[in-house]
Amino acid sequence: MNPPDGGTFAVLNFALTRAEDGRPTQRTATCGTFLDVEQAFDVAREEAERELARRRAASPQPATIIELLDTEWGYDVRQNFLVVSRYWVHDRAPSELGA
Repeated sequence: MNPPDGGTFAVLNFALTRAEDGRPTQRTATCGTFLDVEQAFDVAREEAERELARRRAASPQPATIIELLDTEWGYDVRQNFLVVSRYWVHDRAPSELGA
């Protein structure tokens, strides 16, 4: 089966944000598509590290715990034990069962 146009592996970012009315909401963005899974994981890690640095620089309190976690599917950024952003590597090619 041929890979979808633009690459087989997509890096998706799921992030908690605040809506205009102040309620928490989730934002989803695509960070790119790649033919190589290793390249997709490299980009996911780079994006997660960039966000980690931004959050640490913007943290109002030194007691705020902001950390990067390596997961099976990508990388999570946690702030005070809450996952606030996830960089997930998704295989866009449909699976095929053996004949």
